[in-house]
Amino acid sequence: MRVLVSGGGGYVGNVLCRHLLQRGHFVRCVDNFHKGHCDPIIGLVSKIGFEFMEKDVSNEEHVKEIWDGCDACIHLAAIVGFPQCDAQPGLATIVNVDGTALIVKYADGRPVVNASTGSVYGSVEGLCNEDSPLNTLTHYGETKKQAEQMVTEYVNGVSFRFATGFGVSPNMRVNLLVNDLVHKAVTNHCLNIFQADFRRTFIHVHDMARAFTFGLENIQELSHDVYNCGDNNLNWTKRQLAEYICKETRAIVSYNESGQDSDKRDYEVSYKRLNDEGFYCNKSMEDGISELIAVSPLLRINHPYQ
Repeated sequence: MRVLVSGGGGYVGNVLCRHLLQRGHFVRCVDNFHKGHCDPIIGLVSKIGFEFMEKDVSNEEHVKEIWDGCDACIHLAAIVGFPQCDAQPGLATIVNVDGTALIVKYADGRPVVNASTGSVYGSVEGLCNEDSPLNTLTHYGETKKQAEQMVTEYVNGVSFRFATGFGVSPNMRVNLLVNDLVHKAVTNHCLNIFQADFRRTFIHVHDMARAFTFGLENIQELSHDVYNCGDNNLNWTKRQLAEYICKETRAIVSYNESGQDSDKRDYEVSYKRLNDEGFYCNKSMEDGISELIAVSPLLRINHPYQ
């Protein structure tokens, strides 16, 4: 297929574009490089079947152009995370909501696989599944909830509510919990953890790419419009993470009860619905932490939340 990947230059998009090429698909990678990171795409430009377009999904004329000649879209373009969305709420709405509306508007019946997030759940008690109420607590979660609803109402769309990503990508992000903890453990040799017993759920970036491809290639057979995407073995508390990372890096951990996460995520997620469709994650937390330890000395981070 000729696959349009919006936000293809980002942390997940870089891995996804490579995975799609390996699967034999033609890839049109679209990104406006809002964050200024473009170097990881350079190595793909000479690949057969790869095309890059510097376009903006919030620009209607651009969206018409990027859809031209494509068979399907994997929609990643977004302002991601509650700190970034709180800092730029207007831009977050324009990109996450209005941009998705334009992608759907010009899809014309073609498949749209959408990147949603577990942040749409907000505060949940007990085991969380796709039928759990959506109690979004952040602007990020709200914009992604609205985007997801548009794709659900579209005739040929599916959304994956991803767990928190982790692992190594050509366009590396450190402002993800596991990546951040490993980088701090390796560089600072210590961790300070708050809300240590809050449970979080994770997915390796390579499994995110696999899930998108699975959704794209099987969209006609999928029995639901929305799926939690992660792994039941990747529901870890922050304490479990910190202690395992410190064991592997010989860093020291301390615990502090004064801080808190703005989106208050503390729940275990069920991935049975997606497992029933035949998709399972391949990468373990131990795999991801091992590769992050290896790559951390190579990273030069001016500011971890840029």
